[in-house]
Formats: sequence, C-alpha cells, structure tokens
Amino acid sequence: MSASDEYRLGYRRVDDDEHVSVLVGTMDTTGHWDATRALREWERRHLDLTEGARLLDIGCGPGDAALALAHDLGSSGEVVGIDVSAEMVKVAVQRSRNVLCAVRFAVGDAMALNEAEHSFDVVRSERTLQWVIDPEVAVAEMSRVLRPGGRISLIDTDWSTFNIDVGSPEVSDKVRNAMSIERNRPSHVGNRLARLLTAVGLEVLAETTATQVWNAWDPDDSPAPDGCFSMESLAEDLIDAKQLNPVDAASFVAAIHNAARQDRFAMTLTMHAVVAASPHPVTATASHI
Repeated sequence: MSASDEYRLGYRRVDDDEHVSVLVGTMDTTGHWDATRALREWERRHLDLTEGARLLDIGCGPGDAALALAHDLGSSGEVVGIDVSAEMVKVAVQRSRNVLCAVRFAVGDAMALNEAEHSFDVVRSERTLQWVIDPEVAVAEMSRVLRPGGRISLIDTDWSTFNIDVGSPEVSDKVRNAMSIERNRPSHVGNRLARLLTAVGLEVLAETTATQVWNAWDPDDSPAPDGCFSMESLAEDLIDAKQLNPVDAASFVAAIHNAARQDRFAMTLTMHAVVAASPHPVTATASHI
C-alpha cells in the first residue's frame, strides 16, 4: 500500500474510500493547524453566540468545530451538523455524547438542506464549499435557513495560494501553475466568500485570512506533511493539470523528498474567513396624516 493511496488530495468520496480512517485522522489534524485554530477563534468572537441559540454546521466532518462551540449555547441551545459522509457523521455522533446542549448529526446535502426556513440563529461552514458542485446554491440554502438577524460564518481555502519551496524554481512553478486554475472543483472559493454572501443579500460584518505554514517534514517518518496529502498524490494532480509528464513523476517526488530530508522544505496555504448577518425584518409603522 503506497502513501499515494492512503494520503490522497481530496474528500469527494469519503465513504467509498477504503482508507476512511486516514481521512478522519487527517481532518482531526487539519483542525489543529495553526491557521485553522486562529480562524476558528476569530469566528467564535464574531459569531456572538448566546445561550439557547440554534447552530447549524454544514460539512461538519467529525464534528469537532461545532462541538467546540456548543458550550456557548448553554443547555437550552442546539447544535445540528450535516455532512455528506455517513462515516464522518458516525464519528461526530460518538464524540457528542457528553455535550450539554441538544445535538443532532445527520447525512445531508449542502445544496438541498432538509431544514426549515429561518430555523437557525447561526450557520457555519468550514472548508466545505471547495468540494461542493455549486457554492452559490449552497450559500443560498444557508441564507434560507437563517433567521432574520442571524449570522453566517464561512471558512474556506484558496488553493491558488498553495506554494511549495524546495529550492527548485521548476518544482515551485509547476505547482503554482497547476493550482492557479480551477479544474474539477471550486478550489479558489476562499477568495470569493464575501461575494457569495452579499449575492444572497447578507451584510458582511468582518473578513480575515490565515496562512498555514509547513517548514519541516521528514518523509521517512511520515507519508505526508502534517494534515496534508502525499507528494505522490500531488504529482498525480500535476499530471492531471498537464504540468507534469507522467514519466517525470518519480523524479518530481524524489526531489521534494530529498529536499525535505535536507531541511530545505517549506509549504504555505492561505484560508479565508467571513462573517455576515441576515437583515432584521423591517417593522411596519403606522403613517399619520
């Protein structure tokens, strides 16, 4: 079994992947990235959660982000998590057993939420829109289930910012060129989160970014950088993007591995976060003549 098989780039078909436990573990690791933690802390400050609120997490994965916010909702609040993966939902349910407030995790579609209109005070989605066929439809669904005055938080990646530096301009250029184009998914969606929210009539309250940095990795100790994909998987992606000849894949991977062994390895990736609010309903006032 190769590192490329276990540590692939992507979460499109989690339940069909024989290495689903690796994918769950990777989700846990990415949840502890410095950039992810910084954006979640920023999100928590700007969501202004209150006791008794209902929170919906779309693309909840193993539930760690939603469950971390549950304390702010008090015993009268509720957390609802939706994910396309039954395996991720199963893990989230197991982890929610000791949470004080009501919790419900279920399999669902971000573009067709099985939730009532105006039924949540807060809706969040993290690193999910990049895997959705139509992010515009998904954000419209989030807006539909949000109560007037409620808030939406979106955190997502812009893969056009992905950079790898191993002291070889040729390697860096191939990666940069491959990531600069959205091919099979909305991989740059992080840089247009605010536009998606304003397009459905929400008011953007705050925006920020955080960059994850990897500056060390031992390929003999771990098949992939912390929470990331293998270099074999990256090579396959570059072949797909016509940036790498298949016959050069092995030498491409070897160049990165050798640089990492010599402490000449660095990668960066930027994520964006936006919090927006749904307008309060307009209160009609009596006119006087």
